[in-house]
Amino acid sequence: MLAALKSLLPAVGALQLLLAVTALMLVRYYFKSGFWHQLGVLEVKSWRILFFYTQSEYPGYATQEIYTMCREKGQPCAGFYLCTFPTLVAVDLELIRAIVAKDFSHFMGRGVSFDRENEPMSANLINLEGNEWRSVRHKLTPTFSSGRMRAMFPLVSACAEEMVAVLRTQAAPGETVSMLDMSARYSIDVIGSCAFGIQANALTEPETEFRVMGERAMRFSAIRLLSFFLPPRVSALMRKYLNVTMFDKDVTRFFNSVFEENFQFRQQSDVKRHDFVDLLLEIKNNAKLEEGADGKDSTGLAGNIDDIIQAQALVFFLAGFETISGTLANTMTELAHNPDVQDKARAEVQRVLAKHGGQITYEALHDLTYLEQVIEETMRLYPTTSNLPRIATEDYTLPIPAKNGKPSVIQKGTRVVIPIYAIHRDPEFYTDPDKFNPDNFTAEAKKARPKYAFLPFGAGPRICIAIRFAMMQLKAALAAVLRDFHLEPMKGSKDYPPRFRPGTLTTKTYGGNKVLLRPLTDKSA
Repeated sequence: MLAALKSLLPAVGALQLLLAVTALMLVRYYFKSGFWHQLGVLEVKSWRILFFYTQSEYPGYATQEIYTMCREKGQPCAGFYLCTFPTLVAVDLELIRAIVAKDFSHFMGRGVSFDRENEPMSANLINLEGNEWRSVRHKLTPTFSSGRMRAMFPLVSACAEEMVAVLRTQAAPGETVSMLDMSARYSIDVIGSCAFGIQANALTEPETEFRVMGERAMRFSAIRLLSFFLPPRVSALMRKYLNVTMFDKDVTRFFNSVFEENFQFRQQSDVKRHDFVDLLLEIKNNAKLEEGADGKDSTGLAGNIDDIIQAQALVFFLAGFETISGTLANTMTELAHNPDVQDKARAEVQRVLAKHGGQITYEALHDLTYLEQVIEETMRLYPTTSNLPRIATEDYTLPIPAKNGKPSVIQKGTRVVIPIYAIHRDPEFYTDPDKFNPDNFTAEAKKARPKYAFLPFGAGPRICIAIRFAMMQLKAALAAVLRDFHLEPMKGSKDYPPRFRPGTLTTKTYGGNKVLLRPLTDKSA
């Protein structure tokens, strides 16, 4: 039957298939009930969850509705159904701590299904689970040490200076500049230079192939997005019979070619830059993969080593590209609309520059504490992902009050969602939570707030591996922009406060984050 469906797909079309799947989910969702209630967990039935399934609405809104319902009813969590598959939304911060940290061994995976054999690039750090994930993460961690960050900083600084040089050419009176476009070009150049030793030239050549392919890699059709949210065994069937892949084939061919050429050049020339490529080559040279029954070496890696390192290279490029560009653009938009915050941040930049000989140095970044508050407040309002997914890798007893003396046990394979967007907008943790206020991140405010009330990079052992690298890029760019420009909002803009776009894996807003730039002729003023 599935084979017949595959043969009919070209005639039926992906849109019709999506509608059929949505209708099936609607019917099964409506009639499926009782499972969560029997476990003593609040059971949710909301038509808005269908938007979560189909990505026709920003996914943070559906889980925020569930989160608010739980808070009002005093419940630590709630359950709903993805088709007929149970999904838990964790609300209580202690429960969240247990899932992401304390009992991490029960939730080591994200629940993303991938096809290593037919799509090797999908076997990356974000998707891997278990010992293989642990091994790859351990091997990649040295890339982001403070020593390596210091060594990379001159490359980051050069990209920041090139960005402000390009902005000077666009800062005409009355003309708006898309900070999302500029931030995307900046982040591509930084990652290309720092991680791979490649001159992407996105700042000077906006339509460079690196940018085009990077954006295509992060552009997902409705059917592909749906496959990410369905249980792994369903996603596997979609890949097998409907040819649903994680990335377009021409995108993977492009990055395969780029990475392979770079790897070969490094090996043949014996050039050492102490960057991400060097680390990947060390992994390759040290790996001793055996043709054993499980295809794994003593370190837990599986498969062809060239495929493994190229998969990590691609995910590093893509993860850094969209997350950094979105956060940077949203930060500059908020600065434009909050002149008091902008003036305070600029004054700090000027003080720090005076202390460090007029230069934005690696050491200077550590003194930009208020600017860090500004960045963190932006990440609170616009987290790079609205929900953090986990999957139970074994049966787990929820640490919640038992119902009728029976513990609440979720089974292996149950999906878990941590609603980051909802937590970040909770008035219990943030006064006036929809307002941009960097004072939410003073040392005193952080100390008074529960640890897991702020999750921009995730938490626990699977926390983002590149936090230092991300903050370095953001601070370097913002310091350079504040030094040279005054940012002003676009007059008559209907895109502030920013509205979230649906159908994306990372948080995106409408409008391109357009602002007016006024050059500061006297940088010391």
